Amino acid sequence: MAIKRQKKGQATIEYLVLLAVAIIIALVIFAFMGWVPGFAGSLKERQVRLFWSSQFPIQIRDYKVTPTGSEFTLQNVGDSKIQIMNISANGVSDTSLDPTGNGAQLTAGQAVVFKSTGTLNCSDSGAGNVYELTNITIGYNVIGGIQNMIEGGDRPLTGRCY
Repeated sequence: MAIKRQKKGQATIEYLVLLAVAIIIALVIFAFMGWVPGFAGSLKERQVRLFWSSQFPIQIRDYKVTPTGSEFTLQNVGDSKIQIMNISANGVSDTSLDPTGNGAQLTAGQAVVFKSTGTLNCSDSGAGNVYELTNITIGYNVIGGIQNMIEGGDRPLTGRCY
């Protein structure tokens, strides 16, 4: 009888170990899919950055949002010279974009940092917290071409407020 008890104990331990491994694997999968709050924030931010850096003709190469304003690195990946007219997010538009003194014009391939002074910010979430800017649109004109063009995307800009 002592041998049977030992085998029953061994089977129970094996079962519990396999159950623990299955639970750990499930938790890791849930965390990477974003079901655990705060764990997959950087993963979502990387996906958003990848999405916006693959748009055409204007890419958002980098961005930083603070409680007092924001910075966007925009790059013209088209073959025509363009003029950035505004950037909108959360229903708020910023038209004060002229970092180079040339009317916010970008030649083909050029990237420029545009600064928003207070209009587009993360003051709702506060420094250190996660923000989400939705309904992103970039208004632009093609120099010598079509005017009043709008580029938008279905992904919000997300990140941690600086």
